[in-house]
Amino acid sequence: MLSPALFKLKNLEHLDLSANFLSGVIPAELSSLHRLKHLDLSFNYFEDHILKHISSLHNLIYLNLSYAGVDLDGSIQWRLGNISQLQVINLSSRLYIQEESSFFSYYCGPVYSSSLEWTEIVQGLQHLSLQGVELNMTGEQLEAPLSWLHNLRHLNLKDCALSGHVPNALQNLSHLSHLQLGTIMSYVLLVQRQVQNSTNVPPELGGIPSLEVLYLDNNQLNGSIPTSLRCLSRLSSLNLAKNNLEGYISLHFFENATRLVELVLSYNKLTVLIEPEWIPPMQFKDLGLGSCNIGGLIPAFLSTQYSLRYLDLSNNSLFGNIPAWFGDLSTLADLYMSHNNLQGELPSTFDITYYSQIYLDDNMLTGSVPVPSVPASILDVLDLSQNRYTGFIPVEIGSLLPAIQFLLYSQNDLRGDIPTSIGLMQDLQDLDLSDNNFEGKIPPILTNCSALKRLNLANNKLSGEIPSNIGSLRQLEKLHLSDNMLKGNLPFGVQNCSKLQILDVAHNFLSGNIPLWLGQLSDLMILVLRSNKFRGRIPHALGNLSSLHVLDISHNNLTGAIPPELGRFAAIIAGQPGESNVLAGRSVNGRPYYYKEEVNVSNKRLNLAYGDSVLLLITAIDLSSNQLSGDIPSEIGNLKHLHVLNLSGNSLTGEIPVSFGLLEQLESLDLSNNKLHGRIPVEMVQLSFLSFFIVSNNMLCGRIPTGRQFSKFNSTYFSGNPGLCGFPVDKRSCSCEHNSSAGMPPVSQDEEDEEEEEIPWYWYVSWMASFAVGLWGVFGVLCLKKKWRIIYIRVLDGYVDLVDGDPQAGDKPIDAGGENGESRAGDIPRQEPIRRDSGQSWTSLFSVKSSGKSLLPPVRNISDPEKGRFSIEIPNLVIEHNINFMAMTLVGNFLGLRPNIDIVKAFAKCKWVLKGQVEITAMSKGVLSLAFSCKEDMSRVLSDGPWLIGKSMLALQKW
Repeated sequence: MLSPALFKLKNLEHLDLSANFLSGVIPAELSSLHRLKHLDLSFNYFEDHILKHISSLHNLIYLNLSYAGVDLDGSIQWRLGNISQLQVINLSSRLYIQEESSFFSYYCGPVYSSSLEWTEIVQGLQHLSLQGVELNMTGEQLEAPLSWLHNLRHLNLKDCALSGHVPNALQNLSHLSHLQLGTIMSYVLLVQRQVQNSTNVPPELGGIPSLEVLYLDNNQLNGSIPTSLRCLSRLSSLNLAKNNLEGYISLHFFENATRLVELVLSYNKLTVLIEPEWIPPMQFKDLGLGSCNIGGLIPAFLSTQYSLRYLDLSNNSLFGNIPAWFGDLSTLADLYMSHNNLQGELPSTFDITYYSQIYLDDNMLTGSVPVPSVPASILDVLDLSQNRYTGFIPVEIGSLLPAIQFLLYSQNDLRGDIPTSIGLMQDLQDLDLSDNNFEGKIPPILTNCSALKRLNLANNKLSGEIPSNIGSLRQLEKLHLSDNMLKGNLPFGVQNCSKLQILDVAHNFLSGNIPLWLGQLSDLMILVLRSNKFRGRIPHALGNLSSLHVLDISHNNLTGAIPPELGRFAAIIAGQPGESNVLAGRSVNGRPYYYKEEVNVSNKRLNLAYGDSVLLLITAIDLSSNQLSGDIPSEIGNLKHLHVLNLSGNSLTGEIPVSFGLLEQLESLDLSNNKLHGRIPVEMVQLSFLSFFIVSNNMLCGRIPTGRQFSKFNSTYFSGNPGLCGFPVDKRSCSCEHNSSAGMPPVSQDEEDEEEEEIPWYWYVSWMASFAVGLWGVFGVLCLKKKWRIIYIRVLDGYVDLVDGDPQAGDKPIDAGGENGESRAGDIPRQEPIRRDSGQSWTSLFSVKSSGKSLLPPVRNISDPEKGRFSIEIPNLVIEHNINFMAMTLVGNFLGLRPNIDIVKAFAKCKWVLKGQVEITAMSKGVLSLAFSCKEDMSRVLSDGPWLIGKSMLALQKW
């Protein structure tokens, strides 16, 4: 609360109460401070309308109400009153900071304004910041407000839910020096709302010579960078990252902007050209060239940049060693060079001591893991995962990296014991040592890392028991211990990890009963206990896990019935499994960091690794390969957003519940190898997403339901059930009478009559006779009459060419290829037949054209119709080209209904952010072919899959 005595200072001109986190009601006495010129109430949270108290402050020049709970709804125009002298207005909102190491953790909710007409009152305004205010306006609606703000120097409209074109009125703001229209990335945002449906970067921006700062990042801008921007000689900061800009651009383009210290072009479709001998006339501080198709060696001009603080060269197909001069960049703090092909050891001059963040993951670096020469007091992130490092982690690593928050060594070839000194890392949030060859026990001292949120030790050779004091990690959210040799029980202390979201201990030797206290972990979303030695019954308390959307306790020794409480998983019922944000972002040194999460889930008898955003969407229950018995509880049918259900390999009895027909999102259902009897419920035909349904080796009977997806299932899905009949089983009649003693309902008389109807034998005889007469009546004449045969072949040849779209090609000879006009048939290796699409001629199938000229030798027609020989020769170069084409092609299939091909193409253009091009073609049986022009694009799309498009999952694999 503010003291009323403060407002008795009638001569007060400057009042700054920012960042005090005041709340409650602003005293009305604020309006009595008539001489006030500077008012700053930012970073507070007042409950009433602040603006209503300032209408009488006629001398006010500076007004900062950012992140103070200001509400613009209503008429801001009358609340500003006659304060026409205002030069600075900051009403920014929607800031969300998660950095717990910061001195505050703060959230200011959304602010709305449907109009900017109130700016007409303050036409002398020089600084206007509305970052995060939901304007919901188009570029056209901004034209008028911008037209009367002639003195504007600083304009910040980041994250304002704008749409349409960038307003043309900006070019008339001759004094404008700072323009920000992107989405702020300095903090982790609760909501991202960017400029949508935009087109190109307006060339008119190059006509604002006073412009110094231009932020257009994280929009949907297309086209190329306009050449007019090279006229901005005063430009100091340019950020065009995370758009859809394309084309070629040389860094020479920016030579006129000698004051340029910040240049960020990352994550577009641009190809940045850098000449080997180029030396820039400016000294960069922040240089972002991630995913810019640079290629080659690390650019040499960087050796001249002695002021560099931030460098992003990630995902550029760079190769070779990191040069020795890299160690001379003494000011460099944030280094991003992940997802390249860098190799060799780090140069001896490369000292990580004074870095803040280092990302060198997904390269081919070798040698020992780098360590600082002296304790690195500012290093927050060290990501060396997915490389080829060998040897041991230094035993003193904990004292050398005392401030580390994210330490990632996964997917290397490190061995030995896990150093106990890691327990000294008090700020450590993420420790990932997975996919190495570490041995020994898990050091209990790791529990001293009280800030630890994610611990991944999966896929090593660790033995012994899980430390009993692991419950000391009260902040722990993700625990991965799978694929080791751990034994013993799940320690009781895990129940103290109340924030736990992922618990994965699959493929170990853990034993005992599944603990009842697991049901108390209300935030638990993924529970994987697969392939251990757990025994006893499934606890009913698991049904209390309201956030759970993946439960895998398969391949254990569990007995008893399936608890009906498993049908109470609220997240699967409601269809909101990702609401708890498994991949929660963290702010590290002012920049966002996201966990790299991955969990293996069995789906359609395939062990699939789900990561990133897909992990938030998959819902699965796997109880297979245990010793469960009794009936399947009908309550499972309540889980209407369940995708995968596997109950195979048990001793379940009774019938398949009719309630399974309510599992409207179900894609995979495996009930094989049980003792189920009765009929397959016809209600299951309604499950339109069901693409994998296997009930083999049971005692089911009756007719298999028909229609929809059931017409696509293989007969092996129903094998081992002698009482089943109908498609796709060969047996046409069936009966459940042999199961009547088990309480099976008898088959109706009408159904019995229908099943016993057979096609008479004479129908087959007449059909065969008609076929023989018709076939030989035509082809017999062609065999005897040579002239007729030639005419028939020529007519057929012309029809094929007509279908191919070349009606005049029927009688044209195909030009011979090769230097001498021919190719030898003996040079052609044996291969599978090459198929063509409709509308594509045979010759065009084997040729690649550029500017109307063929780049490959054409095929040669060596057909001889008179001798009945029809064949072509294919040059080896053509065969090699098509083999290379297939190497750059993926094939995909949808799990569920296939969306329209145009939707798939739009999704690929929007979400994949490709460097090159991709041609998506619909093939037969719902299969898609995706031909990439860039191998890196193909590898990234394949590794990041499967992709959720609409409500269907697109699974990809190489050709």
